[in-house]
Amino acid sequence: MGSDGGDYGLDDKDMEASVATVKSLCEQIEADLIWLRERTDTGGKIQDYLIRRRVGEQDFLEVRVAVVGNVDAGKSTLLGVLTHGELDNGRGFARQKLFRHKHEMESGRTSSVGNDILGFDQEGQVVNKPDSHGGGLDWTKICEKSSKVITFIDLAGHEKYLKTTVFGMTGHLPDFCMLMVGSNAGIVGMTKEHLGLALALNVPVFVVVTKIDMCPANILQETLKLLQRLLKSPGCRKIPVLVQNTDDVIVTASNFSSERMCPIFQISNVTGENMDLLKMFLNLLSSRTNFNNDEPAEFQIDDTYSVPGVGTVVSGTTLRGMIRLNDTLLLGPDPLGTFIPIAVKSIHRKRMPVREVRGGQTASFALKKIKRSSIRKGMVMVSPKLMPQATWEFEAEILVLHHPTTISPRYQAMVHCGSIRQTATILTMNRDCLRTGDKASVHFRFIKTPEYLHCDQKLVFREGRTKAVGTITKVLDITVGEANTVGRQFKKANNDIAFWQSQYLRS
Repeated sequence: MGSDGGDYGLDDKDMEASVATVKSLCEQIEADLIWLRERTDTGGKIQDYLIRRRVGEQDFLEVRVAVVGNVDAGKSTLLGVLTHGELDNGRGFARQKLFRHKHEMESGRTSSVGNDILGFDQEGQVVNKPDSHGGGLDWTKICEKSSKVITFIDLAGHEKYLKTTVFGMTGHLPDFCMLMVGSNAGIVGMTKEHLGLALALNVPVFVVVTKIDMCPANILQETLKLLQRLLKSPGCRKIPVLVQNTDDVIVTASNFSSERMCPIFQISNVTGENMDLLKMFLNLLSSRTNFNNDEPAEFQIDDTYSVPGVGTVVSGTTLRGMIRLNDTLLLGPDPLGTFIPIAVKSIHRKRMPVREVRGGQTASFALKKIKRSSIRKGMVMVSPKLMPQATWEFEAEILVLHHPTTISPRYQAMVHCGSIRQTATILTMNRDCLRTGDKASVHFRFIKTPEYLHCDQKLVFREGRTKAVGTITKVLDITVGEANTVGRQFKKANNDIAFWQSQYLRS
């Protein structure tokens, strides 16, 4: 590479010397050098390599990919084919392995947030091997053999389950978003909604066009044309790239983290066409965020379980710091806004027992001496060094993406912020009313329980077809007594409004 950043070819002698230098540097930083491709330029040869950091036996790199798209786009089917290595029969064979509930198997529609993993070894080969008897995946064996694990967050495509999809996008902190489009149906239903959500949360998007084996050529071209037009539109401002070969994969993967480039894959779950290109792209993806392990620990809870013989188990994502076995953390906030000390008695990562987890990793903790009923989604486990404070009220800069009428003070809607999802009331704002496309600074108050928030967190404000996105700018320090007083005043005001409305209707 030249001083101007351009690629210039080397002759054989210089190439050998350059590769030897890079190999020695990789040895010093404990990384592996993996050859990707060779091409010829006017000056000579150009070779591309992947440098991957070596991890310990019990460790692996983790990248989270949210899978979104309209209902019947083939999301669960694609994940079934990728993770189990068996092609679909065109009648829902592959997706049956992923469903969690009986009604999902009967309807063929995902209604809950599912998690599936795809492991790659140091050479970039898939290590998933389904069990020969039951056909299930042994997550522990996959993680032991993998140097990198892609976690797919399988989200619902139906409008009825939009709140579950929003929770998956905010609470599971995906690094990337895989938008699925059925080539025969095109851009319909929730496709634009899910794309807008990913853009609002600043999650880089790549597109997978499915069912190309059953779609006529003219319909496929029309779908691709509409898709490229949508991605280039002022709201998206992406650079769509149709991926046709391995060269395209390497170019798009190396430039993907800039968020401007948007690769488009065309695949078939029945014939397996272009599936190898998608797997290669997933192997080349790297985590977007660098986490500092020296900071005080913070862990957000997105699910709770009661396991026989173990007790209460919580799962979620480590936001920063490091959590070790037998650490004592503060769990909260409870309905009174307090945090209680809790000891971690065991840690599992992708169903594999480990002794510690670091920032950016998902994990499950078994907790000592606490009932599952006293823990809810949205709670956090933090280091005592942070001295956490719960809050009832906060201010945020929001942008209204869509609202059929106007938004004014006293308006209530669901706030999604990380793994928090709770109804909040607008107390005040710096404008009289808000319509679609408006921006404002808004003062919110939670109506049920206080939450643990900090500045610069992204939030989604949702109610029916109303959607707004924003960033928390200020967390207000309000005591529980003050909050209860404000709450009683608002409750009385709302009761008065309800009373006069009923009187008016009777008259």
